[in-house]
Parts: sequence; C-alpha cells; structure tokens
Amino acid sequence: MQTAQSHVLAIRPAALMRWLAATVILASVACGGSSSTSPSTGPTGEFKGTLVGDGASGVLTITFPASVASRSQRPSGFSLVQVAEAGTVEQVTGTLTLTPGGEVIAMTGTYDASAEPQLVLAGSGYGLAGDYSAANGVITGTSTFPNGKTGLWTVSTDAAAVKVFCGTYTSSQGNGGGTWNLVLDSKNNLTGVATVAGQLQGTLSGTSLSVTYTGGTASGTLDPSTGAGSGTYDAPNIGQGDAGDWTANTGGC
Repeated sequence: MQTAQSHVLAIRPAALMRWLAATVILASVACGGSSSTSPSTGPTGEFKGTLVGDGASGVLTITFPASVASRSQRPSGFSLVQVAEAGTVEQVTGTLTLTPGGEVIAMTGTYDASAEPQLVLAGSGYGLAGDYSAANGVITGTSTFPNGKTGLWTVSTDAAAVKVFCGTYTSSQGNGGGTWNLVLDSKNNLTGVATVAGQLQGTLSGTSLSVTYTGGTASGTLDPSTGAGSGTYDAPNIGQGDAGDWTANTGGC
C-alpha cells in the first residue's frame, strides 16, 4: 500500500510579489476606487424632428436615458462587467404628433448600438427603425403605418433648440405636390423629409437655405425668428425630372 504524498507548488519571492501587485490593481479597478465619468458616444437626452410618409406626417420626439456608461458613480465589486452589460440595450420612449389634427402617438422601444437597426420604436400600429450618426447628432430611418404604408423620419439632438418647419411643395411641371418638412438644429444644420425626394440635408447661413437630396437640390430662405420659409426646388434626376416651389413654417406643425 502506497502512502499518498502531498505536493506544494513552490513560488519564488519575486514572482509572488508581481502576482500580488497585479491582483491589487485589478481589485482596485473592479471595486471602483474612483467616481470618474466616462464620456458617452451614444445618443442621450431628447431628439426632435419630423416624420413624413404616404398619408401621414408629423413632429417626432425621441427620448434616451442618460447613458449608463457615462454616469458618475462609485460602483460596487465587479462593476465594470455590470456597467458594460447594463449599457448594451437602453429603453427609449417617443411621441409622434400627427399633422394635421394633433393626435399624439406614444411609442416605446430600445436602442442597441451593436444592432442593425440600432433604434426600434412602436406604438398604436406605428413603427420606427433607424440608426444614429454621432458626427452630426442625427438619427434617421424608416417608418411603417397602421395602414401598411411607409415613410421616412429624421430627428436631431438637443430638442429644446430644434425647430421643425412643416409645409408643402408644388410642382411647376404639373406633377402635383406633397409634404416638405425641414428640421433646423442649434448649429444651423438642416435635415428633413419630403414626400418624393426623401431625406433632405443642408445648411442655413443667415436666412439663406441650401439643401440637397437624392435626385436634386433646393434653395430659399428660412427665418428662425419668424418661423417661416420658402423657396424653389429642382429635381432633374427624379422620374422624368421636376421643379417647383416649397413653403414651410413652424406654425404648420
């Protein structure tokens, strides 16, 4: 019968000291020794803009909670893992105020930076899906309506400073018209949606407006102080080509 022998792992003093030092550093990080705030690259706060589609349009607001990753706090043990997991998916709310009529549609959904689409919202048969651009603080996407039709939408950050101009365009070539909505942010960047032209993008210098979109351009004036705007559009690459006038104002929303 053999006698069981115990084996003890020998650790050199220098190696032991290095191991203990590494353990102390990791424990300090995991326990949240400081209450520093990490910058957030995702959307936070309230965004405001517009939605335009076949048979429906309105003013859209979307509200994000403060990003978990950017909160200043003194977390407990293993907090790094907890914060990363908690910040993966955020609960988001929104409201769509239809024009005309003023009916308010409440919406709820989620934002996941790693998903495609990143943002999904729904309420009362309306659905939104879109992606966030950190470069200009804008979220754009597509929408579905209770009647099965679709549309496009765009919202800009810092909702309190955003102005939405709702209006129409009329073809001078006999091609009818549609909805023409513009969104002006605090830095005089313009986005928007038009019925046929789709997503609009441009800038405002003083009261002079310049807009581009797939298939054409638009110009005119937009006055944030009076809330009124008007101009012309040229769409040589949409259908057989088109041109006409547009008008929009904040009161129209």
